[in-house]
Amino acid sequence: MNVKEYIQSGIVESYVLGLATDAERQEFERMCVDYPEITAARDSFERSLEEQLLQDAVVPPAFLKERIFETLKPSVKEDGFQQKLEETPVRRMNVWKWIAAASLILLAGAAFWAYSTNEKYNDLSAKQAAIQEQLAQKNNELATMKADAQMLYKPGMKMVSLKGTQEAPQAYTTVYWDTTGASKDVYLMINNLPQPPSEKQYQLWALLDGQPIDLGVFDYDVREKRLLVRMKNVQNAQAFAITLERRGRPNQEKPEGQIYVVGNL
Repeated sequence: MNVKEYIQSGIVESYVLGLATDAERQEFERMCVDYPEITAARDSFERSLEEQLLQDAVVPPAFLKERIFETLKPSVKEDGFQQKLEETPVRRMNVWKWIAAASLILLAGAAFWAYSTNEKYNDLSAKQAAIQEQLAQKNNELATMKADAQMLYKPGMKMVSLKGTQEAPQAYTTVYWDTTGASKDVYLMINNLPQPPSEKQYQLWALLDGQPIDLGVFDYDVREKRLLVRMKNVQNAQAFAITLERRGRPNQEKPEGQIYVVGNL
């Protein structure tokens, strides 16, 4: 029998706190008779619990002691004989079971607090990651817009203002056409266009001798991501216009919809 391992197994605490089974309790009491070390361990644990309880104890007021003694004094009958106090059997409460129950409640509360804190930490970490991702995306969009803005100051860049027609009098867009380069790049700034229905999208045209030249379609929400939208190149143009067309129509080389904005060079 290894007494040290038996003591360290937790049986002492279980016995004192009233958590041991009947078989464990009977075995422990037999072991206490045979091994003084086990008895000493039990007494030591009980003293440590008592000392801890006494440290947290609240001292009652002095008048409470006198009031209790007054209550316990034997009452006197009318005939003058003293009434005997009847002794009432008092059931001894197992304080260690209460301590064990309180400990379990505190342990459960601590576990719940740890779980809740961990959940909140994970939630905050996820939100922080999402915010960082959004911030990185916005920084990229801002860098793109800055690059687009620098392009406006490029020598030979022509600006054409497209004003709204009767279809959308308040509409207004700007075309930037690089006339110096060999590619003749075309950029569109969407200043103000009405939001179209989902089944339609806008299309930019260059006009040369009264004939439309397709410069590409674009979605309305692209204005939230880019300052300038790069369209198809064109070598020659006399004017630019934007129409509202059916999304996904087979022949995009000819306009079908109404003109919303138009501007001449």
